[in-house]
Amino acid sequence: MLGRSDGVLNPKGVRFGSSEIYNVLLKHMAHAVEDALCIGRQRKDDMNETVVLFVKMKPGVRFSQETKDEINHAIQKDLTASHKPSIIDECFEIPKTSNDKKVEVVIKHILSGNNVKVSASVANPECLEWYREWAKTH
Repeated sequence: MLGRSDGVLNPKGVRFGSSEIYNVLLKHMAHAVEDALCIGRQRKDDMNETVVLFVKMKPGVRFSQETKDEINHAIQKDLTASHKPSIIDECFEIPKTSNDKKVEVVIKHILSGNNVKVSASVANPECLEWYREWAKTH
């Protein structure tokens, strides 16, 4: 398993790190995906964790169903079908720290419906509102 322990995904008992997904995207989707954020969401009434993958497309590349299919195919090919995210959606910015690390834990709390205080370490806190709005409708 690759990645930090606080970023472990666990959909239906299959444990893996978000970096495993990022590595597949780097290998197979570098032509289209500029960056990505892979999060586990488990709301109060959810029986299992849902894996949500947000992708930021490269300039001029359109996000589509074909993009989702290509991502899922690459993940299943390099990992397993159990690693495929339940939701793949486009985002326009990935929240990061001032050291350019992805802010996965904050987004996990937002998607799971938890109130979260944003620390000063988030370099682009203005983008968090987009994730709050996304969580309300998905």
